Amino acid sequence: MDALERLIDSGFAFRSFPAYPRHLGVVKYQCAALLEPSQEGRWKQFSSAGFLLESGEIALLVERRGEPTFVCKTKEIPAAGEPIENYRRFLAELEAILEQQ
Repeated sequence: MDALERLIDSGFAFRSFPAYPRHLGVVKYQCAALLEPSQEGRWKQFSSAGFLLESGEIALLVERRGEPTFVCKTKEIPAAGEPIENYRRFLAELEAILEQQ
């Protein structure tokens, strides 16, 4: 439980994602990641983190036409400025907490 407490203390919120009922969603800076427990009882990231859309879907970072872009189905958001800065900060904070387990 220490990792979950550290996530809360660091400002992360928990959220469920209906498409992933067995995973714990963590959200901060309008970014999201899915976590799952490992066999050792630690939390690990299930898949790539991404930008949280208003629809509740997670847009993943890909390269489109030579530019970094957050993509989910037909929705595309340029990964520049504040969105990419928040994404990088989100990843760094999440990884630091998960590594402390």
